[in-house]
Amino acid sequence: MITLTINDKQVEASEGMTVLEAAKEAGLYIPALCSHPDLPSSREVQASEFVYRGTELIKNDNSAVEFEGCQLCVVEIEGMEGLPNACTTEVTEGMVVHTDTPQVQQKRRDNLQLILIEHPNLCLGCDRKQRCQPFDICLRSVVVTERCLLCPKNGYCELQKMTDYIGVGEVILPYAPKEIPVDTETPLFDRDYNVCIGCLRCVRICREIRGVDALGYVFQNGKVTVGSRMPTFNESACAFCGACAEVCPTGAITDRDIKPEEREEKLVPCRSACPAGIDVPRYIRLIKEGKFAEAVAVIREKAPFPAVLGYVCLHFCEDKCRHAELNEPIAIRVLKRFAAEHDTGLWKQRAKFAPATDKRVAIVGSGPAGLTAAYYLAKLGHGVTVFESLPVVGGMLRVGIPEYRLPSEVLDAEIEEIKNAGVLIKTNTRVESLDKASGRRIRCCFVGCWCSPGYKSTPSRG
Repeated sequence: MITLTINDKQVEASEGMTVLEAAKEAGLYIPALCSHPDLPSSREVQASEFVYRGTELIKNDNSAVEFEGCQLCVVEIEGMEGLPNACTTEVTEGMVVHTDTPQVQQKRRDNLQLILIEHPNLCLGCDRKQRCQPFDICLRSVVVTERCLLCPKNGYCELQKMTDYIGVGEVILPYAPKEIPVDTETPLFDRDYNVCIGCLRCVRICREIRGVDALGYVFQNGKVTVGSRMPTFNESACAFCGACAEVCPTGAITDRDIKPEEREEKLVPCRSACPAGIDVPRYIRLIKEGKFAEAVAVIREKAPFPAVLGYVCLHFCEDKCRHAELNEPIAIRVLKRFAAEHDTGLWKQRAKFAPATDKRVAIVGSGPAGLTAAYYLAKLGHGVTVFESLPVVGGMLRVGIPEYRLPSEVLDAEIEEIKNAGVLIKTNTRVESLDKASGRRIRCCFVGCWCSPGYKSTPSRG
């Protein structure tokens, strides 16, 4: 670990972390548009030889060598010349960082103005934007081509939020409308390059995370131009996964059926439909890459029963799968079972458990809710005991689902992993009464009853 100081606050960071990552972990905000927590560094993305915007072929003129990023995360570091970018500067022992000096603030404003010149910006700095209802009427009579209508309610566009935070003052920034036709022919999504700021988020998630490489970028007069690798997205082998729309900060790529307030819920409807909130696209991608243990680890982030769910999950996610709009839904439940059956157990080596807390928790009932609560409480370092009145563990998973639907050995294996996490399970033990004499009661997780530290339990009669 490395110790540094950010804004007079002592911060610990792992070796190799950037100043931006260290500040974020410490709860200190540094503005950045091109940076995204789920994406690799923008400096690692190489330019293409050419891209297409519709049928227009745009070649790389090699007027720049390296993508420089948004330059909004500049900071001041004692002993270092200039104002380096926090997203690329690695932490060092004893480093002293200032993120909000007058020099830093001015540099951010200057860099933000360079971004806004390439984007319809009169709406962003307008003091009447909160009253812009409906959005087709401008109180300042600004022509439509110079307005950004993709940030309704002043909260959809990250560039709007960045402008609010950094500020641009009273400067009127020149903007020449690009007049690029909006691509509405692509299935599921609309692409409006008029509001693209060249942050490369879409390129990085398509290329580095999804492994599709349907998007690319070139340099034109030193500026970034993003486009598809072929004239159409079908020819570019686009998977129509929606990842690009999810990370786009300005709405240059939008889902045509999603209202701004529904964006988080509907961009990944399979994840939203899952009662446990499991990151479905993530573990499907890992399965595709042959990383079955990693896929199981993703499922276990939300539920300790990946194999069981592979057999009996009601797969609400499949009902919402957007792939059905192209041909048919992905068999998500079967993929979950496939990953569990090919699990190598690698996730066990990387499982994280908190130090013991000396706190004890009693859970009544060893059904799926009780065992789930027990597993995650044990990972938090608490001592957990589960009381089950039946002679077998599993609740409705054991006695409510037929053997041919859920083999007992599958359930046994998953319960064993819960025990390995430190959970103690007592069968043939019914909680008959609650001793309230101590005056301090503890609510059991999920099951909703109340226990006291002096609870009484008696063996079940069978």
